Amino acid sequence: MKKTNVSRVIALEEAFLYPKIFDLYPSDLQQRLSPVKEKLLDVGPERIKRMDAAGIDMQVLSHAQPGIEVLEDAATAVQLSKEINDWLGNMVQKYPSRLAGFATLPTQSPKDAADELERTVKQYGFKGALINGHTNGRYLDHESFYVLLKMAEFLDVPIYIHPTDPPREISETYYQNSTTLITGWAWSVETATHLLRMIVGGVFDRHPKLKIIIGHMGELIPFCYSRLSVALSLGEWMLAAQDTQTTGSHPTNRMEKSFDYYMKENVYVTTSGVFDQSVFACALDFLGIDNLLFSVDDPYRDNFEAMEFLGACNLSARDKEKLAFENAAQLLKISTFDSAKVNAFQSSIQRNRFSPNAFRARMKSKIGRAMLSFLVK
Repeated sequence: MKKTNVSRVIALEEAFLYPKIFDLYPSDLQQRLSPVKEKLLDVGPERIKRMDAAGIDMQVLSHAQPGIEVLEDAATAVQLSKEINDWLGNMVQKYPSRLAGFATLPTQSPKDAADELERTVKQYGFKGALINGHTNGRYLDHESFYVLLKMAEFLDVPIYIHPTDPPREISETYYQNSTTLITGWAWSVETATHLLRMIVGGVFDRHPKLKIIIGHMGELIPFCYSRLSVALSLGEWMLAAQDTQTTGSHPTNRMEKSFDYYMKENVYVTTSGVFDQSVFACALDFLGIDNLLFSVDDPYRDNFEAMEFLGACNLSARDKEKLAFENAAQLLKISTFDSAKVNAFQSSIQRNRFSPNAFRARMKSKIGRAMLSFLVK
């Protein structure tokens, strides 16, 4: 058993960077990524050593933000998506018991995105897709994305909505191009708004089996849950009634059920990057344990800190297993391992956890977090 008192751990907002994409990034972005560049580029033995040292069995990998969604040319996006997915697919096939993948999709062309999702799920066993927010100001509630959402439903795989910068006009108006305001605040607001647009726009009524994942303990939504439940549910129903009186039929672009219904039936929330027990308690209270998934946000956040957070969660043994891996295994159809493989995992993890390298990494993590806590207080 692990120190966290769970039998297995799956983390599913864990980033990698395709080398060719890094070369295309502007110099200022390359500079910002430089502290984690090597960890982002590594999808192999060194990453697995870091997982072992912290006690993480599997990572579901997705391409780092910003992804190809920022490209304007659809043909380039289609080509790069295939390159990225083939590269990741080959790496996953090398380490099938330790790594899994979310597809990169050319959302500039929703039909091509749907085709690429189908290809990667069938060819490489990818567990769904991760989309970095809007695509040039177009969100998943736009009718052009119906073909992609229908494919996700058909394949029964989730779409992970990851934060990205707001559209340029919003960034210039609200944040004056402040990097810290955008990453520290706007990313959560932007992602939450994306999901709320899908809810009020009737996306989950048109696609009732669609599953969406958001990270960072719900991107502020749990804190506003009660207000959203009343304002969106009652407000949209009243507007729908008015539209029905006018047209004689219920509008297809409005939610039919309650906000709480969609959040429980269609939405999953990960712990990525937010290792605060009070914040977790809020998400747990409103969403319930069955809709919560463990994640780290590696390498932007620390594996050791995330595992310490998991171990400290005030949950029953059964619910902690759900958070650590069972919910993710069920949602992503990750088959359970036979006893021989589990024992091999645990032996590998135990060897690497107590290796000199793991000890140094653990101490570096503790010292770094202590210094950060001192500086921000």
